[in-house]
Amino acid sequence: MFSNVIQFYLLTLSLGLGFFCYLANTKETGAGFIRVVMSLCAVSTGIALAFHLVNVGSITLETILYAVSFISFVLVYLKHEDKKSKAMWFLYGLSNLCLLGGFYLFMNKDLVNTLFAYATTGFVGSVTYAMVMGHWYLVTPKLSEKPLKIATLFIWATILIKLAWTGYEYYQNMDMFEQGTTKGAGYMFNWVMLTMRVGWVYLGVGIMSIFGWRLVKMRSIQSATGIFYAMTFFVFGGELFSIYFFFKYGLYL
Repeated sequence: MFSNVIQFYLLTLSLGLGFFCYLANTKETGAGFIRVVMSLCAVSTGIALAFHLVNVGSITLETILYAVSFISFVLVYLKHEDKKSKAMWFLYGLSNLCLLGGFYLFMNKDLVNTLFAYATTGFVGSVTYAMVMGHWYLVTPKLSEKPLKIATLFIWATILIKLAWTGYEYYQNMDMFEQGTTKGAGYMFNWVMLTMRVGWVYLGVGIMSIFGWRLVKMRSIQSATGIFYAMTFFVFGGELFSIYFFFKYGLYL
């Protein structure tokens, strides 16, 4: 199960960052920003591929999809220039399609499980992208704040989706939160997990994102980046617990 949790999280990170990486115009950021993002995506995908090979022990379609995505990230890292070429757009689409398909296979071709994975990907990816993008303003201080605004809108959208999903999951499994229950991890731990999801992740990240939005509008980018950095910490911890609960008890928190 530990291996599944790590692989799941690495896939959300590489797919999420890879999806959002072109929110900013590379003519304005320079190719350096894309290389930073691609290095993170390639490392995450490469480690996920290694975990998959250890678990499966053979070459499967899932293995091939991860490998193609990894190679695509590496090629973009090596070949991308300030202006996006058609080849770079092709590799961008290829890497994302391969990871989308690989995630579907990883979730045993279950549509609901896959949608849960995609929602987590959007959440992790948008927050991490905002944090990485914020740091890049130190290199290109005249860069438009639009990419951070769009990323924040994605953060809000995914919070609403995941919060609604958590609420529905609680309604469907209320017996797991009744006093004295032995289902899941037990009454107390189940409530700790639910409270952490709502308070630590949704409420905490939601409030911080509002301050981040205001700071971005004021072009106080360094202060906003500090907010996004804290949000990333909250999301990383909260989503790891959520993924653990999913693989351990099948609960979509």
